[in-house]
Amino acid sequence: MRTIRDILKRSITICLFLAVSTAVNATQVDVNGDVKVFEAFHVKVVGEGKPVFLIPGISSSAEVWEDTVGVLKGHYQLHVFNLAGFAGVPAVSTEKLGTSVLTYQKNAIRTYIEEQELKDVVIVGHSLGGFLSLWLAAEQTEQVRAIVNVDGLPALGALFSSMQNTQDAQNTPRNFDPVAMVKGMANNTNWHQRILSDMSKSDQMTSGRAMGELMQLDIRAQLVDVKIPTLTIGAPSQGLPYTSYEHSKHNYLTQLNNIPLEHRNLSFAKTSRHFVMADEPEWMNQQIKAFLDAL
Repeated sequence: MRTIRDILKRSITICLFLAVSTAVNATQVDVNGDVKVFEAFHVKVVGEGKPVFLIPGISSSAEVWEDTVGVLKGHYQLHVFNLAGFAGVPAVSTEKLGTSVLTYQKNAIRTYIEEQELKDVVIVGHSLGGFLSLWLAAEQTEQVRAIVNVDGLPALGALFSSMQNTQDAQNTPRNFDPVAMVKGMANNTNWHQRILSDMSKSDQMTSGRAMGELMQLDIRAQLVDVKIPTLTIGAPSQGLPYTSYEHSKHNYLTQLNNIPLEHRNLSFAKTSRHFVMADEPEWMNQQIKAFLDAL
C-alpha cells in the first residue's frame, strides 16, 4: 500500500510535468520603477517604514501576497519577492545554484539585506518561504528582527514519515492528479487556476529540486538557537480528511517545540488549507499585522 510520502511525490511529479560571489551581486535593472531584478529573485518595493520581506513558496508568485501588501503598505516598507525559477522568473543555472537551491536562496536573501543596508528586517514567508524564515532566524542573522512563518515546517520529510503508518494514511486514495492536488491546497476555488498558472510558468527542475530538499532537510535541532520573535501561522485542516485537525495541529507543535518558549508564537487557522492567504486572508493578515505592530 502506498504511503502519504509516496503519494506526495507522485502528485508533485505530475504537477511539475505540467509545469514542466552570491546571487544578489547580479546587475540590477529597474522595471516599472519599483521592481529590481537579481539573479536569485525579483523584488518589488512598496511603501515606507521598517522593512518587511514577503517570500512565496515553491512555484508561487509574489501575487499570493496581494492582499497582505494592501494591508501593510501604509505602515511598512515591503520587499515582495519572486524567487528564481518560479512563476515565470528565469531559473538560475545548475552551476550557480551549486548543491542546494535552498542554501543558495538563503544566502542570497542574507546578501540582499546587507547590500541594501537594511536593519530590523521582518521576514514573512509562506511554505518554502516560511522554511527559509525559520532557517535565517536559527542562524541569528543580525539584521533580522523577527519572522512570520506561514504554514512552513522545519522538517517536512519527518512529518510525512511519522504519518506513514497511521490509519488515516492507509486510507489515502491511490491516484492523484494536479487539479485534485490544487483543490487540496485551497478551499477557495477562485485560487485553483491561479495556483496552477504559477506552476505552469515555473521551471520544473528548480521546483523539483526545491521540494526534494524540503523533504530531506531537518533544521529542528537548530531552532534552539532562535533569539528573535517568531510567529507561525498553521493550517491543520489541510490534512483533512486523511488526518484529523488535532493530529495535524499536534505535528506543528512538535516540529516547532525547539524554538524557545519566549520567542514562540503560534496561531492556527480554523478551516484553511495550505494557502491560508486564499482561504482566510482577513484573519491571516490580522495575525501578521498584530504581530508586527507589537514588535
